[in-house]
Amino acid sequence: MPDLPLPFMRPAPALLLGLCAATACGSAEVPADGAPAGGAAGGAAGGANDKCAHVSLDGLDGRWIEVKGRQGNYTHRFEVQRSGDAAELFVVLGGFTKKRLQGEKRSGDWRFTEALDEAGMSAWQRGERSRVRLFVEPWAQQCSLRVTEVELVPKADGGEGEKPKGTFTEYLPFPAEAVFSFRPCDGPAFLGKAAADAGLQAKQLAAGGAAPGHSLGDAIPVGVVTDAAADGDPACAYDMDLYFDDRPAMDKAGAPRGPVAAAAAAGGKRAWVVPDWYAPYSGNHHFELYRHRTCAGGPRELIDVRCIEAVLE
Repeated sequence: MPDLPLPFMRPAPALLLGLCAATACGSAEVPADGAPAGGAAGGAAGGANDKCAHVSLDGLDGRWIEVKGRQGNYTHRFEVQRSGDAAELFVVLGGFTKKRLQGEKRSGDWRFTEALDEAGMSAWQRGERSRVRLFVEPWAQQCSLRVTEVELVPKADGGEGEKPKGTFTEYLPFPAEAVFSFRPCDGPAFLGKAAADAGLQAKQLAAGGAAPGHSLGDAIPVGVVTDAAADGDPACAYDMDLYFDDRPAMDKAGAPRGPVAAAAAAGGKRAWVVPDWYAPYSGNHHFELYRHRTCAGGPRELIDVRCIEAVLE
């Protein structure tokens, strides 16, 4: 069971992954630490510590993990993708749910607000769903980020209020050796017979969404059928990466499942199906298909992420 160090300026914490093999794990112990290397001092937004150059308003790009005292918590993590003074943040705040937040750079921090589509915004305004905002502040004194979570509350005049959810928490760079999924779902995946049947998929969506129930087992069909033209040039190669409960999917022998090829386009459709997903575990579990294309020797590009939270019995 290897120890995976976090790449930051304090003595490296050991975050154990063995307990996370089947499910998204919780906390793991971090050795006691002192001040950042070099004994740097400085305020939250400071920049005087060269060894903490990666912790700055312009250095948030990448992946981060929550740390409390000596504990690193994989169930609270986020990824930032920045472009100039705009940024997008994908966050997990417990469980399997991933949220997409849009960022605004301010004088001393970034303010990230959950992005909702029209239906989601209407539900939030009616008080039928929550909406989150994160304030992310570089903390040069500890070579880390201070993250404050608030719940946005709709007001009768159409505005919004902020309801704090405790004090700030500390985040450090995510260990590169640990492979977890971060992106929110872009659309549904399907189970059983519906995995490869566009007609059944359409019926389930018309009835309210992909049916989550399925028996647990050694070979669960999981997939989605897409419009081949929307996927891209037919000359490109198409495959997918698989994640189960936020970790790379494993086969029955415990080996990681490599990229799985999509079917060739037929009748204007392309099937992205895993006919034998190994998941002999009861309860709620999360299946993710990261769909990719590679064209004419170019880079492998992410098309989207398809997911389903299944109830296996």
